[in-house]
Amino acid sequence: MAGGGLRDEKQRASGLQKRHPVTKRSLVFATLLTAACIVLSAITLTFSGCRSLMPANIVNPSYTLRSVIPHVAIALPLSASAIDFDFTIVVDNPNPVGLNLEWLDFDLAINDTPILSSVRAEQGVHIPAHGFGDVHLRTRAGYKNFKALFHEIADMVQGNRARYRIEGNAYYRTPFGLKRYPMTLYSR
Repeated sequence: MAGGGLRDEKQRASGLQKRHPVTKRSLVFATLLTAACIVLSAITLTFSGCRSLMPANIVNPSYTLRSVIPHVAIALPLSASAIDFDFTIVVDNPNPVGLNLEWLDFDLAINDTPILSSVRAEQGVHIPAHGFGDVHLRTRAGYKNFKALFHEIADMVQGNRARYRIEGNAYYRTPFGLKRYPMTLYSR
């Protein structure tokens, strides 16, 4: 029995020796495949569109004033009267990344007469990459602005179109932080 046990141990040892080279080859093959994947990943990242995400490539979007709708609210006493202006601005984003318009600060002039200054309008509008987005502004000119607006209102009543100018800054949240861009809009 002792001799038979020795023979069984020798057979097991030779069986392990036969299986071990196969395991060693598999490990070498797996290592080579892993190295090849890492090298291919590095090459892919080098030649992919990662360059398009560089902050230097983000440019100021262009702006177009699509519509202006004035809402006149006359009240008694006159000091409670106001004119609300609804503006629709189209933002054209030429950048390869989407932008989130956080807020605008701007001045408003009608027929070259300054009406409002330092107006801040919160937005939270997403402008897609290489796309367009509509921004809606609503601002109010109160009674103290009526004196400056009197001639413009009279012109509108007579059928003349008012010319609007919005000048200010747009603040965008980008993948590289908050960016400020100037904007100037004119009605036609």
